[in-house]
Amino acid sequence: MRVGPYTLSSPVYVAPMAGVTDAPFRKLAREFGAGLACTEMISSEALVRRHRESFRLMDLSWDERPVSVQLMGGDPQVMAEAARMAAEHGADIIDINMGCPVPKVVKTSGGSSLLRDPVRA
Repeated sequence: MRVGPYTLSSPVYVAPMAGVTDAPFRKLAREFGAGLACTEMISSEALVRRHRESFRLMDLSWDERPVSVQLMGGDPQVMAEAARMAAEHGADIIDINMGCPVPKVVKTSGGSSLLRDPVRA
């Protein structure tokens, strides 16, 4: 299976799960056959503001390649900057969260609220 330029060892994809898909979990998922694993959801605003927790969530190791980083946010410029930062930090794939229905995420114009505004999405 291919995702962009990356050939995955397996079609199994571990989706981003807040509080679950940290670095040790992703490593275990790969050991048990996942071809790709994604980080927990990372706020684009927090990443651009260089909050320590955002970089901890983006703890990537070279033995889990390729790796996907999920970003959440509603401001296209901030999302672009966060994607650039994630790529510089080692992300192979950028996953944009457009499905989270949690009110805390939706009220920041992120997550599933993006589905209401295809132009901004």
